Amino acid sequence: MSKCIYRGVAILALNAMIAFACFELAALGFFTVQVPAGTTRPTEQLIGEGTSREKVSYYATQDWAERFWYEFRRSRNQQFYPFVDWRRAPFKGQTIEINQEGVRLTPGADCRPGSYKVFTFGASEMWGTGSPSWGTIPAHLQKGLEKVRRGPVCVTNFAESAYVSMQGIITLLMQLRSGNVPDVVVFYTIADDVYAAYQSGRVGILENFDQIAARFEGHREPDTFLDLMRRTYSYRLIDLFMGKLMIADSKQEEPAPRKISTYESMGIDVGTLSALIVREYFGNYEIVNALAREYGFKYFLFLPPLVSMGNKPLTSEEQEMKRRMESEAALHSLVTAVYQAVERESPNYPNLYSMVPVFDGYDPLVWIDESHVTPVGNQLIAERMLRAIAGSEGLR
Repeated sequence: MSKCIYRGVAILALNAMIAFACFELAALGFFTVQVPAGTTRPTEQLIGEGTSREKVSYYATQDWAERFWYEFRRSRNQQFYPFVDWRRAPFKGQTIEINQEGVRLTPGADCRPGSYKVFTFGASEMWGTGSPSWGTIPAHLQKGLEKVRRGPVCVTNFAESAYVSMQGIITLLMQLRSGNVPDVVVFYTIADDVYAAYQSGRVGILENFDQIAARFEGHREPDTFLDLMRRTYSYRLIDLFMGKLMIADSKQEEPAPRKISTYESMGIDVGTLSALIVREYFGNYEIVNALAREYGFKYFLFLPPLVSMGNKPLTSEEQEMKRRMESEAALHSLVTAVYQAVERESPNYPNLYSMVPVFDGYDPLVWIDESHVTPVGNQLIAERMLRAIAGSEGLR
């Protein structure tokens, strides 16, 4: 009798496992293949990055927009890379293509031996968030350089989301070490350096440093059974549909907002922290300057524009973006202090150019959030960069 009971229990358990495995495979297929554009997978939601920029009016007129944002979410998977910690995993789509080295490809780049090589560094603004392959800053630089130079041109986009300046410098060092020496180097950074300091109250570290350190050092509670279940696609699929059902419940209580630790909550003075960020930034300038002298390339540092600065006539959508940025008072104060100090010192650094006024007098919408712009905005930025490079004889 007991053997029959055990056999029955074993059969039921096996059937349950088979059923769960089938459901898990179906859920995996849903999230990897059948998720319609406009649906954000839970694992790809980042703090401060919602779907509002996808709904900017500019994209309603672009036939590629839906495909781009779908591929953007699918290309968010990251892999560990030596010395710089992360880059995106290889991905091939219609609007985004990333090679085996985690580098977003630039259309038209002709990287044969003897080509004119330009390396670009930065964070998501240079990588091209919001723009298909042909609309990034490196893509516009590629097209512009092809018009003024004879022979092949190779613009390589080494930027990556959330990269601080030092990650770009380390990437440059690795290329130089391998013998891949460029003719021109372009850095388009500082905003992520500021944000990393805003989070931690320290300079010269990665974004989300505490979370990265905690994972490395194992400072987290042991996983419960529920934690393990939450990582399955089955749980995510059920949670997705339950969430849709519960949206209609007007009596559902909103969770209390999570308090974020910042330099201000740590009691650190904005003037002290901004001065340290600026010193670090100009220290990085000197490192690139020394490498340029040693290896014989031209270099240019560009201070990225922000929606809260400059004299662009803002559309109603852009005004809302500016208000949103200014509502984060501690971050806005730190950014403003850093930018003012860098621009004040810029005459002492001949290869540094402020892009803050790049959209002055331009009426149409270019911003899609506080720091990213449309492909048209990227074109205007690239044109200003090309003028600076040409004016410094960087095209010879």
